Amino acid sequence: MRAPLVPLTALAFALACGGPSKGPRPSPALDVAVRSPALLPERISPPRAAQSFAVLRDRVMGELLADEPSVARDLGLHDEYDGKVAPVSADAIAARVGRLRQSAHDLAAVDASSLDPDDALDRMELDSWVASNLFWLVDVDTFHRVPQAYEPLFSVNVYLDRDYAPLEERARRLLVQEEAALLEVKHMRENLTPPLSRPATEVAARNMAGFASYLRGDVAKTMGGLGDDRQRLRFATTNEALAKEADRFAVWLKTEAMRGDQSHVLGPQRYAKLLRVQEGLTLSLEEFARQNEDNLAANAKAYEALSVRVKEKPIKEGELFATATQLVKETRAFVVDHAIVDLASDDGAVVRETPPYQRWNSASIEMSGPFDASRTAFFQLTRPDRSWPAKERQAYLGSIGDLVGTTIHEVYPGHFVQGRWTGRAPTRVQKAYASYSFVEGWAHYAEEMLIDEGFGRDDPANQLAMLHGALLRNCRFAASVAIHTQGATVEQVEKRFVTDCHQDLATAHEQAVRGTFDPGYFAYTLGKLQILALREEAKTRLGEQFSLRRFHDAILSHGSPPLALIHDRVIAETGP
Repeated sequence: MRAPLVPLTALAFALACGGPSKGPRPSPALDVAVRSPALLPERISPPRAAQSFAVLRDRVMGELLADEPSVARDLGLHDEYDGKVAPVSADAIAARVGRLRQSAHDLAAVDASSLDPDDALDRMELDSWVASNLFWLVDVDTFHRVPQAYEPLFSVNVYLDRDYAPLEERARRLLVQEEAALLEVKHMRENLTPPLSRPATEVAARNMAGFASYLRGDVAKTMGGLGDDRQRLRFATTNEALAKEADRFAVWLKTEAMRGDQSHVLGPQRYAKLLRVQEGLTLSLEEFARQNEDNLAANAKAYEALSVRVKEKPIKEGELFATATQLVKETRAFVVDHAIVDLASDDGAVVRETPPYQRWNSASIEMSGPFDASRTAFFQLTRPDRSWPAKERQAYLGSIGDLVGTTIHEVYPGHFVQGRWTGRAPTRVQKAYASYSFVEGWAHYAEEMLIDEGFGRDDPANQLAMLHGALLRNCRFAASVAIHTQGATVEQVEKRFVTDCHQDLATAHEQAVRGTFDPGYFAYTLGKLQILALREEAKTRLGEQFSLRRFHDAILSHGSPPLALIHDRVIAETGP
């Protein structure tokens, strides 16, 4: 999974127990939002009549990125945002909420009928971006309730992974950022209000321990010997201090997790609001859940029929990276030879092991952003935990067919291809904004589409693995709804991953836990179903003139907005 470059809209997934619930209880996050001066509404200034949309757009986007410099760096805006961290004091959070509310007010006052199509799309994307951030900051109250909100203070991999400047210059900027982060870490425990969600805090504790290992390992090894004696000493002192803060935070979180609760539960009202602000959906929760259940039933029927006559081929751990490298080459060649989609760049992705702070996720793509001058990309795969029994380790690795699906999803024609197309989007907003359901929906759609188009058709195990992957995403969707609106426990949804979606125990547990801190992970199936529906509509309208390549190019050419925002343009641009 590649975390879309949406700021707080997808906080939990970009970072990535108890007994049955007796029904929704008052949300502690909403309680804090009422009581805390940091989150009380600030006075909203009236919009200035003479302000053009271009001026407003630049101001709103500039404020959004300034409040999340880690997102800006991921996008490739290094000169403006390297070395910076977002302040997280109570006053800083209050000021941020005030800016967001002002932006929402000003965007609502824009006369949309006066805008050209790209400006109109920019306005809708900014409105979604602002509304989503307000949801996470106020309705969910992330800085008081969600430890993952503080991970950007420790995230420095961009300085190592992106070759946008000489390494010595990146090392200097990294040092400035680490020093700035050390000034903010004291606010983490000041802000967080126990009891915290037990499963989400357990994951956050592991992530923080991973950050400490990464800082002392790859970061120190790569950056520690650069510069003069003064810089090397300054770096060694600062880097170790930040690693110690990550260690301390991890220990504190581990303790808090033991007395944690189920406060990750959004409840039906906030869940419905998440659907509105993240996806623009206003359908009932029952209808929302039903579209997934129908798709789950169809996928389960097909999987079970195929599994009785097809044997999966397990991947050997020692061959994982070599096999993945070969699959990257093969999927790229197929995409080109069969005119699946135009490639927006000539570069490729290098296979490597997942860094320690990201190992809650089995696979991902780490790639330069749309504003980066130079291009890098890493297809990251996670080895199973060495403490697991051999059977669980093998189950986590999966089959060769699973790796085929993962390669399609992450690289060709999935996240990597889509990410490079984003760099060609016509406006800065369209380059910067990413809808969770678009990004993950496209990659998940690609898995099914490429198999349907014939990739690996000679081995039915690839089809079986594709269906297995689809069932995983179906159960994510079901788990999100169950945990956050139906009172289900992690254990209850974990069982469904095994029984209904045919996942192994280790995967089922990790995926069930993920649902507590990533409620939006329904986006995979939702986005795929939306793309399939749009493709069917285009086929119906165009008949024999329909071109799969033109359809895919049209979808990818506007960045990564919610599909509803570009429906009409995709239909028009798919035509001859």
